[in-house]
Amino acid sequence: MRLIEDHILRKVNGNVVLVPLSDRETDFKGMIVLNHTGEFICRMLEKDTDQNRLVESLAQEYGMKPEQVEADVDAFLSELVACHVLIR
Repeated sequence: MRLIEDHILRKVNGNVVLVPLSDRETDFKGMIVLNHTGEFICRMLEKDTDQNRLVESLAQEYGMKPEQVEADVDAFLSELVACHVLIR
C-alpha cells in the first residue's frame, strides 16, 4: 500500500500537511493536517509498504507493543482511504 503519488507532505506554519498536487488521481480537494504519528505513517507510505511493517515501525518509534498501536494504525489508514489518498 502507498499514498497516491500525486500528494506531497510539507511543513506549513509549523504543521505538517498532506496536500494533493492535482485532481488527476483523487477527488480529494483539501489538505490533511498531521500530528507526529500521522506524519510518521505517511512518510512510510511514500514508498510501498504493508500494514504489518507500519504497525511494527510505529510501535518501535513509541516504545510500545505492536498490538497496542494496531487498531490506531488501522483507523488512520481507513481515514486515508476515505479521503482517497491511499492505495491499499
